[in-house]
Amino acid sequence: MNMSAIGSPAAPLPWPARNAESHKGDHGRVVLVGGSRGMSGSIALAAMAALRSGSGLVSAIVPDRCLETVAGFDPCLMTLAAPEDRVGRFAITAAGFVADRVASVDAIGVGPGMAIGPGSRMVVRRLAELGQIPRVFDADALNLIASLDGLAIPGPAVLTPHPGELQRLTGVSAGDRGKQIRAAVALAGRLGVVVVLKGAATLVTDGTVRWFNETGNAGMATGGSGDCLTGIITSLLGQRLSPYDAARLGVYVHGLAGDFAAAALSQPAMTAADILRHLPPALSRMT
Repeated sequence: MNMSAIGSPAAPLPWPARNAESHKGDHGRVVLVGGSRGMSGSIALAAMAALRSGSGLVSAIVPDRCLETVAGFDPCLMTLAAPEDRVGRFAITAAGFVADRVASVDAIGVGPGMAIGPGSRMVVRRLAELGQIPRVFDADALNLIASLDGLAIPGPAVLTPHPGELQRLTGVSAGDRGKQIRAAVALAGRLGVVVVLKGAATLVTDGTVRWFNETGNAGMATGGSGDCLTGIITSLLGQRLSPYDAARLGVYVHGLAGDFAAAALSQPAMTAADILRHLPPALSRMT
């Protein structure tokens, strides 16, 4: 497939440039936090998407029993085994373990494959309160935030809900796109975060401005697609983009990779792993 023949709308901003004399530390140290028994693939996809998006160093913090599975995805991916409970979720003590190991990183993505439990709730609370590091909250991290009444999220952060997750966060029906858009804008303004409302023409808003993406296709409505997006946005935050710019550029290139995958494989045949595999040609289009 000749990827250069695929048309696409203009990117919202250029991809971060790389200095010829740079080293891996210049391109961001990022950590992805998530996974649980039976859901190792979610956090692995997110971490691999961060690697493929240009991060210099990527680590995945996962419950102990997930470590070998996640580590097996790629030799370039570092893994850390956190304390786990008896069913393979983060244990209560994992919150301190995670907080100690993210203190010096450039960005954090949390939620893919995490599963809801007392330990996961503590991990999300701790990271939500960690205001000095840019963070992306996705998947069960959003569901846990919805259950934590009055939780503040100081500092730079991006929330990436699909319509069902936004309904849990705001109470607005997933079936009413117009009201959900207004709710996403209000949520971003109230929390002081960037909200990415996923779906056709994904919305990115910081509470004052709205941007709608024009890349992507219905083949991306498949399990793991959002995990890839989390990894891409986390990588861009680690490369020192602002939350609003990281979200816009991440959504754009995620959709572009999906368009390349659809052109090569068809929409029905696509998986999230295909989106990941088509990130390189998407980035080649932009750099």
